[in-house]
Amino acid sequence: MGFTYRPRFYDTEKNELEKKLREARQMRGGDPEKIKERIRRDLRKKSSYLSDRSYRQKRLARSNVLILIIIVALIVVTYAVLELYLPTIVKYFE
Repeated sequence: MGFTYRPRFYDTEKNELEKKLREARQMRGGDPEKIKERIRRDLRKKSSYLSDRSYRQKRLARSNVLILIIIVALIVVTYAVLELYLPTIVKYFE
C-alpha cells in the first residue's frame, strides 16, 4: 500500500504561471533546442486554436440554419392559420 497525497486546493493558474516562469528562465540561456521546443509548442497551440475556431464557426452556422428553419416554419403555420380562419374572422367584423 502506497502513500497517496491529494491536495485539497489546486490552483491551475498558479501552476501554469510557475511553468511559464521556469521556461522563461531556461530561455535566457539561449539554448537552441529550448527555442525550437518553444516554437513547436506555440505552433501546436495556434493550430488547436484554429481548430476550435472552426468548431465555433460550425456551431454558429448550425444555429443560424436552425433559426432560419424556425422562422420558415412559423411563417408557414401563420399562413395556414390565416388561410383557414381569416374568412370566418372577417365575417364577424362585417
